[in-house]
Amino acid sequence: MHRKLKIFVKKFDHSWFYVRPLCELQLFASLDAYDIRHHTRLFPSLVSLTLHRKKMSVKRKCTDGSSVPKMKTKQYLERYIDFGFMEGLDSLRPECVICGENLANQSLKPCKLKRHQETKHPETIGESREYFKSKKQLALSRRSTDIRKAFEKAGTEDLHRATEASFDCSLLIAKAKKPHNIGEQLIKPALLKIVERMCGPQAADKVKTVPLSDNTVKDRIDKMAADCQNQLHEKLRNANFAIQLDETTTVSDEAVLIVYVQYIDGEDLKQDILMSTNLSTTTTGQDIFLAVDSYLSSNNLPYENLVACCTDGAAAMMGENKGFNSRLKEKVPGCVIFHCMIHRQALASKKLSEDLSNTLSTVVKVVNFIKARPTNKRLFAQLCEDEAHQTLLLHTEVRWLSRGQVLVRFMELQEKIKEFLQDHNRHLCEQLTDAFWIKTAYLADTFALYNETNKRMQGPESNVMQCKDALDAFSRKLDYRVQKMSNGELHHFPLLLKQSAGTVCASLSTEFTRHLNLLREEIKSRFADISEYLSKEAWVVDPYTFTLKDVEYLGCEDELCDLQADSVAKKYLQENGFQKFWIVKGHAVAPRLAKHAVRRVILPFSTTYLSETAFSDLVTIKTKARNRLDVHQDFRLAVTTITPDIASLVKGMQVQGSHD
Repeated sequence: MHRKLKIFVKKFDHSWFYVRPLCELQLFASLDAYDIRHHTRLFPSLVSLTLHRKKMSVKRKCTDGSSVPKMKTKQYLERYIDFGFMEGLDSLRPECVICGENLANQSLKPCKLKRHQETKHPETIGESREYFKSKKQLALSRRSTDIRKAFEKAGTEDLHRATEASFDCSLLIAKAKKPHNIGEQLIKPALLKIVERMCGPQAADKVKTVPLSDNTVKDRIDKMAADCQNQLHEKLRNANFAIQLDETTTVSDEAVLIVYVQYIDGEDLKQDILMSTNLSTTTTGQDIFLAVDSYLSSNNLPYENLVACCTDGAAAMMGENKGFNSRLKEKVPGCVIFHCMIHRQALASKKLSEDLSNTLSTVVKVVNFIKARPTNKRLFAQLCEDEAHQTLLLHTEVRWLSRGQVLVRFMELQEKIKEFLQDHNRHLCEQLTDAFWIKTAYLADTFALYNETNKRMQGPESNVMQCKDALDAFSRKLDYRVQKMSNGELHHFPLLLKQSAGTVCASLSTEFTRHLNLLREEIKSRFADISEYLSKEAWVVDPYTFTLKDVEYLGCEDELCDLQADSVAKKYLQENGFQKFWIVKGHAVAPRLAKHAVRRVILPFSTTYLSETAFSDLVTIKTKARNRLDVHQDFRLAVTTITPDIASLVKGMQVQGSHD
């Protein structure tokens, strides 16, 4: 290989010049310095140097066209081993077998090699050639090891990066709830095309090393899910926690139990998936309790840390003798049991008079007649082309907001419904009298109010105080509407006002008033225990407005005095809310009050909202096409709020690139 370099020449004395390259050379073509003998004239400061792999010459371009005599590259001789030198990696410079130092090519002279031996390694003087040959073998072995390690390090680093990228991509697949084979079927091919187009073939070759096969993605998901689970367990072993649970049936007819946990991590209140498992046979309270008990015991999660549990009102959960909650109370007597407040409100809303119940049944019949028959559905959609909506909504008892949404949509499309039934079902059309539409409008307005309250209680961070406030507001709104309905004022019933033209007959007004009172009493009855429980703990929301008598049952009067005198803590409460206040600030000023507030009010779930929404994620993951999938690891990674420690996972495994 030829390389022309510009060199700088410095004169050190009258007979010698030293020339050094100004740019960096490759390892095998590099020299430390060159000695150029001066014979006849001064060298100019700039000369041209031509390097050869085995043979090198230096030519000086002088003003008169003459040149400097050539300086030949010295060759290594086998006898130089007697001075402790072997051939270097670049075949140009000698390498000491003792210290590994590389000398310049011009040092390949017995006198210079011997000088190095006498100066640096005098103890080797007089040693035999066999001695130096043995040292040479050791030096070659070290050199080979160093080179191999360098290559292995570079290769291992690339494999580690490829493996980490594989974990990153698998995490995205799990979060998106997609099939495992999407990695090799779509993501990797698309990425290769993009990278090759944008960055070139060499960058695409690196992408090819990222393993994303179906089995690899599953393995990555399993490892990350297990890591997230272990992280959660470590936190729960040292903290109080509350749970909520519910069970459902998948597309493959498997009964799945889902349990969520709420706990305090540092200064934050967090929720996460605790467990999901199949119930192999029945779904009784005993079966559910055994599943939860087995999980807590096998993972060393102490029962004494469990402070509250929230379930729906099913017999398997709330049964007095064999329900899950009764079994749990036997195990943890101090555990607070909550019946989902959204579920309670849904049960209360089912209280209807016979006449209103018949009206709702007629609405369901009409909707089913149109929706259940594909031909009717298409014809009705064509009829509603000019409307905001082209279809009705099916009523589903298990959906919290279903009833209100169905009725509102039904009222919006009433003219199209009449027109359609006149042509396709006259018998059903005859049931849609003026009184029917007025009753339907009233039900739509009432259940729209119910839905508004229901939405206020939903959300992953909803707490018992927030739900109680929403229900108190709902009860007051019902009281107000009872008064207005009794006076014949319909301004708070917009659909009813429009349908009745502002006037409702006395009989219907009485029926509506009776229903509102019934709904109000049902709410009061179903939430009596919650109201009693929370009225005692009301000081938790704002301890600065309560008296010492309100905390006498805890024996914490002195702590309340200290707290109420702390103006800094009061400001923190006003700025951050009572949950953050008791978690962060309360423990320093009033530790016993803070502990009680956290265990009895802040940690308990008020609803089973998280478990209910998790069922939607479960359905998305376990489709009919994937009904044989063991869903639990994918499900955990999809819904968890914990970030897996990918770096540690990669460090603890033997990395291997893709074989594609």
